[in-house]
Amino acid sequence: MLNIDIRPYKGILFVRLGGKLNKDTKEKLNKEVITLQQTVGIKNIIFNIEDLQEIDTYGENALKNSFNICENNQGKSYICLGNNKHILNNIKEKFTTNNIIIDELSIFDLINS
Repeated sequence: MLNIDIRPYKGILFVRLGGKLNKDTKEKLNKEVITLQQTVGIKNIIFNIEDLQEIDTYGENALKNSFNICENNQGKSYICLGNNKHILNNIKEKFTTNNIIIDELSIFDLINS
């Protein structure tokens, strides 16, 4: 099961994920987040995956697709790990360390730079 909490704030879409982002749940992310990005033209997004318990290649690709949409909209996208270091090993091959942050609050400095 995948839990998604979406909140816009100051031009940034904050998406907090919990549970499992995998082959069985990626469509929920696509329907709720990526469709929103495409219809509204979201430029900046941060995925907080601190409460994510599992991510597989399908989940990584869904996040990467969202990142590509932001890039095409001349925006920026980041992943906030919080204290969830065990997910880092899974995602570090698809995402650069430039896209990974620890604290959501640091995003405002990065977006505005």
